[in-house]
Amino acid sequence: MTQGSGLSGGATLSAVWALADAHPVLRPVLDEHLTDNDGELLAHLVIADFVRWLVAHQEAEPGVCADVLAQLESEFAAGPDEVRGLIAVSGVEMIPDPGQPGSELRALLGPGLASVDPWLNPSASY
Repeated sequence: MTQGSGLSGGATLSAVWALADAHPVLRPVLDEHLTDNDGELLAHLVIADFVRWLVAHQEAEPGVCADVLAQLESEFAAGPDEVRGLIAVSGVEMIPDPGQPGSELRALLGPGLASVDPWLNPSASY
């Protein structure tokens, strides 16, 4: 298993692994990604896959979804620019548009993530 290419830096890969380690329910998503990509971890794709998992499980596992988003909030607040960009672009921006199933996740965003959500903050850019 390789830990990525030029598309994913060390800090972004560490953030993905930390999320999967802290939330074992995400591990099958990560494992499938690694299988599909010949063992290579592409952080932006995995974070988007994690958000799709959150959308699919928000009703069945609301506590887990809230915990994952809380960790993303912490990683966003403390992380270097590459981690902040990863979470903003491949995480927050992947939450479905308002009115679509899964858009309710927006209500669980902390202030840092809400600040980069284009629906909650139209002037947001990352």
